Amino acid sequence: MSVRLDAEGEQVERAVLEEVVSLHPDHLSLSELVRKMTIGDRWSEKERIEAAVRELLGAGLLRQVGEVLAPTHAALRFAALVSAS
Repeated sequence: MSVRLDAEGEQVERAVLEEVVSLHPDHLSLSELVRKMTIGDRWSEKERIEAAVRELLGAGLLRQVGEVLAPTHAALRFAALVSAS
């Protein structure tokens, strides 16, 4: 069962999705994404990013192939539509 994130959690979801989409076709593992998006060794940020990734995986906007995170076709299409407007 998925737990809805608060407003700050949703901001992290947006940031994670924007990062993963912007890197496409290059991809990162979850640990690489966390390192890229955090400053130092801040556990609260790490946990928020991991929670956002779980939400995005559950929503069908990210997929995980082995260790690698990648945007789904739906996420890429949405990003293209938004950037075109």
